[in-house]
Amino acid sequence: MLSLRRSISKALQLPHLTLLFKGYETAMHHTLKDAGLENHSEVQAVPVTEVALASASADGMVYIWDAISGKCLETLRGHDSKAVHCCVFSASGRLVGTSSTECAKVWETATGLCVCTLEGHKDWVVSICFNATENLAITASLDCSARLWEVSSGRCFQVLPGGVSPIFWACFDPEPENQEVATASADGTATIWKQTGEVQQVLQGHEDNVVMVSYSANSTRLLTASQDRTVRMWEALSGICMREFRGHTDTVQSAFFSGDSRLIVSGSLDRTARIWETKTGDCLRTLAGHSGSVLFAIFSADSSFVATSARDSCIRTWDTKTGRLQRIFEGHHGKVNSLSFVSF
Repeated sequence: MLSLRRSISKALQLPHLTLLFKGYETAMHHTLKDAGLENHSEVQAVPVTEVALASASADGMVYIWDAISGKCLETLRGHDSKAVHCCVFSASGRLVGTSSTECAKVWETATGLCVCTLEGHKDWVVSICFNATENLAITASLDCSARLWEVSSGRCFQVLPGGVSPIFWACFDPEPENQEVATASADGTATIWKQTGEVQQVLQGHEDNVVMVSYSANSTRLLTASQDRTVRMWEALSGICMREFRGHTDTVQSAFFSGDSRLIVSGSLDRTARIWETKTGDCLRTLAGHSGSVLFAIFSADSSFVATSARDSCIRTWDTKTGRLQRIFEGHHGKVNSLSFVSF
């Protein structure tokens, strides 16, 4: 069924579509026979123009979901059943990046085909991110380095050394003219680098490993999430810590700004996600319901809802304003390590 859907998607030039046979969804079937199809069977191609959500799991699978309906739109296979640590859409949604035990991969969203494999790290590749113009990618690895890559060729053109400390996360400054990236490290710091390798700022203050760093949409601020159970907000230009967010009772695994930077969402091993107000530092809502540690929490593109993933193999979406649970996504058979949103 995947091959059929990819062929139709390419022919119709539709990035995502759902195939219906006799009114029933066929996306989760692996073969034509399983879907009840024969030669000359008529199927209906329905374009999807809603919000897509990608999920990466320890079961070795990456699923792309319709975040509104909960339907699985695409399955990306290619990491040889090894745990997938990270997944991320490019800004336009044209590409998906994934990272695993031994490499990172870049996929074409419309076809589900792997267009590039990024090889060179000596240990687990734990994160991947694209720049705003989608021609570059950055990866972070437990081999104590981050690497910058040309997407078109798969060539590594810069290695950012982390000394003796593993690097857990790396991301691009969303402002292309700045040509900067940020990394989060096991030495308790985050570092802002020029893409040419020069250190611009070292963000110091956490009392334990920094496991994630992320930028605000206007690139003026950053967030760091740490094993010291806190989130910190920093001014990018000066490297000054502007605010500390306390309330989680275990490691904070992720932290992201909303689109307008008024809110922050954090996910923690204490099995909750929290929504915070950046101006005051107040916790506005606690999102509880997962039966395992929350490994990732992120806002949708319009910040109207939040998605969380956890060790319980489930994904949940929540209304940002009310904190109410909207939907539970089930299908993975291992912890769900990472999520990414894009709107089509």
